[in-house]
Amino acid sequence: NLSCLVPHGLLVFFPSFPSMEKTLEFWRATGHTNRIEKLKPMFVEPTEKGTFNEVIDGYYTKVNDPRSKGGAFFGVCRGKASEGLDFADMFGRGVIITGLPFPPKKDPRVVLKMQFLDEMNQKNSVGQKYLSGQDWYRQQAFRAVNQAIGRVIRHKEDYGAIFLCDQRFKNADTRAMLPSWVRSYVRLYDTFGNVVRDVSQFFRTAQKM
Repeated sequence: NLSCLVPHGLLVFFPSFPSMEKTLEFWRATGHTNRIEKLKPMFVEPTEKGTFNEVIDGYYTKVNDPRSKGGAFFGVCRGKASEGLDFADMFGRGVIITGLPFPPKKDPRVVLKMQFLDEMNQKNSVGQKYLSGQDWYRQQAFRAVNQAIGRVIRHKEDYGAIFLCDQRFKNADTRAMLPSWVRSYVRLYDTFGNVVRDVSQFFRTAQKM
């Protein structure tokens, strides 16, 4: 449905490569990928760096083709596309965040970082203040989210829709971690019909400006 609503380029970011692969595998088995492909050709961020340029060039070419309906790029937060590429104007009219990309909690580096911060907080050095391990952990997830949603709005005349598809965004404390330019515009929906109505109206208005 969002592939139909969003014109030109649509970006979809997952928390990690395993979560993206698992989702795409399920969609292939249930026919969802075929339905998406009929609306927008799908381009998936590869795990191998060597083929990345080929995939992203294919996406840009398809979106730029006036005969096509655009394209959908599927990538991961903290990946090359979500943090290092420009999807201005028609190349990023919508971005979907499918979940919060928390770092792997059992990763030794993550464990050590959280332990270090908690220990420094307990020492409570005069004149020095450290994040708690848990605050740092949350911060890492939202830094990645904010980088990803920032791919869509690249200059003052640019426009796009941001879809935060994780129920945790219903929580005010979670939304407070979003960029200031996003927070005041967040809308919560209980039914998808209202999303269709508002997104359709948004793009009709934006395209006339």
